[in-house]
Amino acid sequence: MDIPTKFIDKAKFVLKIFTDVETEYDFLLRLMTLTLDSNWRNRLLSKIDLSREVKILDLACGTGLVTFNVARSALRPRMIVGLDMSSAMLRVARRNKSKQQSVRQIEFVRAAGESLPFRTEVFDYITIGLALRNFADKQAVFKESQRILREEGWFLSLDFVRPDDSRIWWIYRFHIFRVLPTMGRVVSTHWKRTLVYLANSITIAVPPERICGLLCKAGFRRTFLEKMSLGIVALVGAQK
Repeated sequence: MDIPTKFIDKAKFVLKIFTDVETEYDFLLRLMTLTLDSNWRNRLLSKIDLSREVKILDLACGTGLVTFNVARSALRPRMIVGLDMSSAMLRVARRNKSKQQSVRQIEFVRAAGESLPFRTEVFDYITIGLALRNFADKQAVFKESQRILREEGWFLSLDFVRPDDSRIWWIYRFHIFRVLPTMGRVVSTHWKRTLVYLANSITIAVPPERICGLLCKAGFRRTFLEKMSLGIVALVGAQK
């Protein structure tokens, strides 16, 4: 599968890839990660000071998994915005919001992460859960994030990466290229297509060490990197 690299082409491509899979997305994510995705999101949340009132933007929020986790963990009311390009994913997120009385402080917005519709210095945290690979122009995302974050605000990204250990990579590659597409085929042809994209996007993903460098280039400081689950997932953070 050839994945476009130019901004407009990749944006259209990713929108197509994540269309007609939104209904089963949460369930299949838990299944294909053996429920480890919950642990990864909890690690991301541990980097957020939820004891005070802060404003949080969840980029590429999809169905709102990270967004809702933040809202449920918050000790005090705050503003939480979930942003995504996919109207199909946001439809599921808004439907889930209507079923939960405890997450009324959430708002969902359809927009591109490379051009954010917010004024400068609004948010205390920006999160991206398992989706940084989907952006064609990551430098634009980082610059926009730097613009809308307040001083000392944090950018936090959790994403699949290629593990450093060649033995683990061999096993992981077999899992994402063989096992997952077979699982997806059982559900629908749309899911097979999406899981094939997932495998290819991990193979060509920008290494997390380089992501730290790009964040510094965009004006961030105090970057950190944590790898989890034998190195198949990385949490990258940087402070404005």
